[in-house]
Amino acid sequence: MIMAPLRLEFITLQDIPAITELYYSAFNIPENLRMFPDTPGLRRWWQHANRRDLLHRPHYRFLKVVDTSDSDRMIAYAKWNLAAEKYEDRFPPWHEESDQTLCAELFGKTQEHREKVLDLDLLITHPEYRRQGAASMLVKWGCDLADQNQVLAYVDAYKPAAALYRKLGFVDQLEPPLEMPMNIPMIRRAEVTK
Repeated sequence: MIMAPLRLEFITLQDIPAITELYYSAFNIPENLRMFPDTPGLRRWWQHANRRDLLHRPHYRFLKVVDTSDSDRMIAYAKWNLAAEKYEDRFPPWHEESDQTLCAELFGKTQEHREKVLDLDLLITHPEYRRQGAASMLVKWGCDLADQNQVLAYVDAYKPAAALYRKLGFVDQLEPPLEMPMNIPMIRRAEVTK
């Protein structure tokens, strides 16, 4: 496998349509599509939610990884919440086409267990670029910031991606036990920086 030359950048408003496209390219599994079907209405809902957070929530950091050999194509992105202890409603009201009960159940459970941490709210890598280092770049950015501030990093890891987080120092959060069929709550303690 040839590794693409990658660069980490902050996301801008112009990137929002590409974020939505990448979301549906990467998260097209049945469980996710039940909560967020790939419809024009849900795509508009995602664009609204991301635009709102980018413009009005200064404690969020949106980052992307681009393939510099392919016209700076966005291949992965992450959304870090730098003030998880002030966790407001994570999303706008659920779209009418969403499975609102499932969304409220899953995201309500995860929101209850936040503390003073840096929270990796979302990480998505295009399927064609998995295992090439883009996700590691995005996670490492937040881990470095957590180390500088001596706070925990938290993620609700999608089970197939848990090995990546473990490689970067995350461990399964066993207490309180959460039953989340798709995700594993994980934390990473800050490393002492010199």
